[in-house]
Amino acid sequence: RLRIALGVYICYIQDWTRVFGDELLVFTMAEYHDDPVGVLNTIFRHVGVYIPDLTELREFIQNSNIDNTNSDVKKSFGGMFDETRYLLHNFYQPFNEDLADFLKDPKYKFDK
Repeated sequence: RLRIALGVYICYIQDWTRVFGDELLVFTMAEYHDDPVGVLNTIFRHVGVYIPDLTELREFIQNSNIDNTNSDVKKSFGGMFDETRYLLHNFYQPFNEDLADFLKDPKYKFDK
């Protein structure tokens, strides 16, 4: 079952901005994976909640056995076909360009 519309982030961001205004804070999953402690620290500051000790936060993240629930599916089906990747890129590209324009940040074009 494909849920292709979930990747059209601009629709969600525009709705959330109407509710939260300019207070909306957006990160990419890659940014979180590269620096989970830094991203969480920024989020805690942004929402004005207690910022845990960074050492404790690092340990918590490292000890959290959060698995990608899709990993078994990916193993059983194998990698994505190049043609599929091309079609998905072309489908999402205009939405990602709108997202990058809306957030005033080209990284949300998700070009590689």
